[in-house]
Amino acid sequence: MRSWRIPSQTRPGVEYTVKEENGSWSCTCPHYAYRRTTCKHIVMVQAELLAPRIRYVNHPLVREDTIEDRKYQRRFVERALEANTLAVLPTALGKTVIAELVAAELLHRYPGCRVLLMAPTKPLVLQHRDSVIKHLRLGEDEVAAVTGETAGRPDVWGNPKVRLVTATPQSVWNDVRRGLVRLEEYALLVFDECHRSRSRYAYTRLAEEYVRSCPHPLILALTASPGSEEEKVVEVVRNLWIEQVVWMSEDDEEVARYIPGVKVGWVRVKLPAEYERIRSHIRGMVESLVRELQRSGLLRMPVEAVNRKVLVALMNRLRAEIDAGVKGPNIHHMTVLSAILSLYHAQELIESQHVHSLRLYLDEISRSELRSHRVIASTPEFRNLVKMAAQCTADHSKVDALASALEAHFAEKPDDRVLIFANIRATAEVLAERLRERGYRAALFIGRAAGKQGPRMSQEEQMETLKAFREGAHNILVATSVGEEGLDIPECGLVVFYEPAVSGIRYIQRRGRTGRKLPGKAVILVTDGTVDEYYFREGYRRARRMDKVLQQASKQAVKVERKSPRPQPGTPWPWRAVGVEKPAEEGDESAHRIEPEAGAAETPSSSELYHCRKLVYEMLLKAGKSGLSPQNIRANLSYSPETIRKSLLRLEREGLVRKVGDRYFTTAALRAWPASATPQGGLHSILVEKIYPGFAVVVVDDSFRARLEPSAYNGPRNLIKKGRRFKAHVTVTKLDGSTTILIHDVVEA
Repeated sequence: MRSWRIPSQTRPGVEYTVKEENGSWSCTCPHYAYRRTTCKHIVMVQAELLAPRIRYVNHPLVREDTIEDRKYQRRFVERALEANTLAVLPTALGKTVIAELVAAELLHRYPGCRVLLMAPTKPLVLQHRDSVIKHLRLGEDEVAAVTGETAGRPDVWGNPKVRLVTATPQSVWNDVRRGLVRLEEYALLVFDECHRSRSRYAYTRLAEEYVRSCPHPLILALTASPGSEEEKVVEVVRNLWIEQVVWMSEDDEEVARYIPGVKVGWVRVKLPAEYERIRSHIRGMVESLVRELQRSGLLRMPVEAVNRKVLVALMNRLRAEIDAGVKGPNIHHMTVLSAILSLYHAQELIESQHVHSLRLYLDEISRSELRSHRVIASTPEFRNLVKMAAQCTADHSKVDALASALEAHFAEKPDDRVLIFANIRATAEVLAERLRERGYRAALFIGRAAGKQGPRMSQEEQMETLKAFREGAHNILVATSVGEEGLDIPECGLVVFYEPAVSGIRYIQRRGRTGRKLPGKAVILVTDGTVDEYYFREGYRRARRMDKVLQQASKQAVKVERKSPRPQPGTPWPWRAVGVEKPAEEGDESAHRIEPEAGAAETPSSSELYHCRKLVYEMLLKAGKSGLSPQNIRANLSYSPETIRKSLLRLEREGLVRKVGDRYFTTAALRAWPASATPQGGLHSILVEKIYPGFAVVVVDDSFRARLEPSAYNGPRNLIKKGRRFKAHVTVTKLDGSTTILIHDVVEA
């Protein structure tokens, strides 16, 4: 007879004994004692006996017996060391481990280099730091975590002992702009959950700055779900300067043995009668507003054919006409369209969420100052709707369906954990309350952002909740989208989608919370005849087409022109400023490289410094690629040398100018040098012709006019004045029929 002691996953300090005698298995856990069927503890022992002997990674910077040696991970690491890489791998297959192995190799190859590993949230940053210390031969003083709440960030960035930093991207970007971070010191930048890198998100800005400032940059972007639309994935590829895309799916034989599998099912329910009456009332309000648009000649289709897509297209058309100066009735029509879309959201809440969420939304409309909300709230139909919602005491049918699914699951696995996802915080709060009323140990897990419906949690409360869930104090976690990405949520045997996820990213992230070490189940709740049905079909379709999207996106990878060849292994990192003191804090210029001159004037006033900085920056913009020496600047300004010195110091700290040799240049001018990576957009001459409220009309290369909006301008605001001319890197595009431009950098003024 053989026996094994297996610790309980839900009851700390409790162990069960698994025995095997002549092929017969038994266990002392409650599941086996009452049902006499194979329990998860027996399955674990059998899997361990059948599994081949585990081989571990052998590397000078990797701790012994901590990282399993997997062939597919080795291949990802080898590719990531060659070029900027987007690595797409299903949840629980070790994306973070791949990043750690790449970091270990670079830290071993190039003494003195650093690695920056970024994640979008503080809990994930702290989790990565713990994982790095656990797996790599780095001491706690060599691994630092930087978030918006970290005190003494200049000391962290300037500490020569720190070799690897985990951080939130916005914190890093803020410190880069302050001059606290020298990105050229980092041999690798890791962007975790990189599908967030859209538009001007901090990931995008950091990647651009890193590629332009580091002579030999290397980027590793990680995600389980980059997106299901080719344009959005290509946007991520270009924003992060990706040169190759490497991916694997759950269907690949090489990774199948590491994925126990997830069985996905769905439960269809009917909308309760009280909810049906509320929905019919909302539909009547929508139809009356749609008929108003029909009478105006804007909609020429039956009411039944009108949907959200049609209304958004009409809204874009009207907005373009308003921007062109055709206002009049268009302003009222825009208000009506916004009111209809608000009612669509109310209808969606009653169809797929809970009447409590609808009540909160109606209360928000009644208190709102938005013109469209005032139009809705002023009608007697809205007051009737509020009354109907207040009198409705029934739960959504999904609540009973959820309870039934939980009852069946815990009857089979009483010691298991369950994770429930809900889009709306208020709905999640109701679900947690209802489950606690039924005797479950349910906890709420939500984000900390303000301004949303329902409660909020601080990051400390989030970590405490996860710890309690991990230790068995809670057996059910009701989470919003904050539980989808990356966090080390304990293994769950069941994941329930309270509503289908229309996004392919969210579908994959949610489903990946189960089936990580043991087989798992995912259940999706769908209400018949509602928006749930569309979301259910669309979410599944988008998740399935991701492989095809990645193939197309990989063909549009960028080519990074590196300014320096790859350093030889074993040589110190050439661009590490060893021994250079950290940038000076405000009021402490002693550590800065601009030395005060003898006979400096007395301390200048803040007003003098402001006007001097403004003139110095304008002079450097006009100088463009030629730059100016301190002597040139002093010769053209009447300010004292001390005032000019402090102005240059402040401009450097803000990241607006840099000193190269004995000359100063604007950061934008340095980015335009041919030796750097190819800048965004082409170089054009811009003349500001006229300023309007909310936008400007500019003349490009003295040949055509274009529209410039504030959000599309990245440069000094004082240049946007009538008659001003400057050179900039510009992208010209057509938007709703009008020529618009995006100014990336001002090079010369």
